Amino acid sequence: MYDITIIGGSLSGLISAIKLSKFHKVCIIDINQEIGFPTNFPGFSKDITLIKEILSKEDISNLYLKENDIGWGMRSEWLVKYLTQLSAKNRVDILNRTRVSNIFFEGQFNIEIVGGGPQNNLITSKIIIDETKQIHSGPGEINHTTKIENNNIIKLDNSFSNYFAGIIPTEKSRNFSNSLLQIERDDGLTEVWFEKQPTEHINWIEIKNCRSPSKESPMLVDDYFICCDEIIKQVNQILT
Repeated sequence: MYDITIIGGSLSGLISAIKLSKFHKVCIIDINQEIGFPTNFPGFSKDITLIKEILSKEDISNLYLKENDIGWGMRSEWLVKYLTQLSAKNRVDILNRTRVSNIFFEGQFNIEIVGGGPQNNLITSKIIIDETKQIHSGPGEINHTTKIENNNIIKLDNSFSNYFAGIIPTEKSRNFSNSLLQIERDDGLTEVWFEKQPTEHINWIEIKNCRSPSKESPMLVDDYFICCDEIIKQVNQILT
């Protein structure tokens, strides 16, 4: 039995798994082949110590950290990779390509699962952290089934908005008047976020449309650490 099962490999879910695994047996269930891809948050932090502390023993060179005017830019996909690797090192069980098909409660949660990850199609857990709204749907727009109400299910009530993000070589970037964020990274690339895709032609080398947790603008990395603190607070209230 797990103490905590996190359904959805979100950024806040990964951070929570790492911190909770120091004292609890933790599992992450994610519907996609690779946790957190493509990322749906900007690679930007105003307080870089949050990342450096949690990844203090890791080689984080692939983040390509670069100081901007009000914070630090980074490769968001590599942040997720590093956190996933650290979760595994901390003995968090990660079941990717796995979908929750049903949940029922009999003094504990019985979680029915299907997919490529587990050998057993049923796992048990004391607590569920429901991060399903924070992640992308699986192949064919398949999603987890988590329609159950229980006081031992933790689900933060975030707002969401749709955004467009593009990557462009920094030397070719300029000040986009309608951009929400313009983040320089140390790999020579700049990540630009908009509410909607610009109508003008821009030679992006990569683009993505995201449905992202939002606080008037896309939540930054720092905001996910705040979410993690709230998750851990609720876990401790349930288990004590």
